[in-house]
Amino acid sequence: MFQTLMELEVKTNRKPVVILEPTGHYHRVLVNYLQSVGYETILVNPLQAQRARRTNLRKVKTDASDAWHLGDLYYQEESWLVHPSPKESLMDLQFITRQHEFITSLYLQAKLNTRTLVDQVFPSYEGVFKDLFSKTSLNLLEMCLSPKGIEERDHNTWAAVVRESTKAARSEDWMNRKIEHLNVAIKDNPVMHVPYGLEMALRSMLTVIRDLQNQLAELEKIILELSETIAEVQLLESIPGVGTKLATSIAAEIGDASQFRHPKQLVAYAGLDPSVFSSGKFVATQNRITKRGSKRLRRAVYLAVTCGLRGDLNLRIREYYDKKKK
Repeated sequence: MFQTLMELEVKTNRKPVVILEPTGHYHRVLVNYLQSVGYETILVNPLQAQRARRTNLRKVKTDASDAWHLGDLYYQEESWLVHPSPKESLMDLQFITRQHEFITSLYLQAKLNTRTLVDQVFPSYEGVFKDLFSKTSLNLLEMCLSPKGIEERDHNTWAAVVRESTKAARSEDWMNRKIEHLNVAIKDNPVMHVPYGLEMALRSMLTVIRDLQNQLAELEKIILELSETIAEVQLLESIPGVGTKLATSIAAEIGDASQFRHPKQLVAYAGLDPSVFSSGKFVATQNRITKRGSKRLRRAVYLAVTCGLRGDLNLRIREYYDKKKK
């Protein structure tokens, strides 16, 4: 490919512009390489590329025909926006926030699976702690999996585990209440015998839960450190109702805002622009948003709005929301 570009440059006496259709994540390496060696790149929305292919009456789908249609589309449009070189800090933030989102989804699924197993092993345990997946709760639950271990442990043993697991200083009264609740839960446990496979499955899930919690904590630490160095995040955090997590997600998914020449382009990029439908004298009065943009950005903006409405934190959004609702 690079040899072809060099030949075109010699023949035309100018650097050719590379136009391509984004394909998942596969185009990123190619675009970064082309930009690093000085070639301008233009990314065509897949919907535009598909529309261009349908202009031909014959149904032809080959790499050569796709390339021809992209080239033809390039010359038909009056102006194209060259894909900007991404800022490294925003790219890092996007990778980290997306990884955090992925690990969070795994964590939620792991919590559901763990609850299912706890209901079969120790159903009365869920009432002992408000947060079943706190460090203290997980450590005590693991100790309770062995009936022999329960019988051999006294009040002082349980108290030592609670002290070691709890980060914040807790009063003796709080600790004694938890141990009392634990003893009541052990007596009320209707499961007399736990199959070996079920016990091993729950122990495995406890290990997974702890590992995912550590990963999330590490990712959140990195996100916080990155957010302090990015001006866009600081600006978004000034909006009432938008915290650090939401601000980093929005900034990471928007990327370089200079790629948008008008606010409406950013709205369309998020898929928040309303669809339009009219035929003859009929004009639809209830149109849904297109949802043809970034689902991650759309979700982050939605959460930002709902957080702003909660408790009337953002009065401008509240006023606009009430106006539309009426």
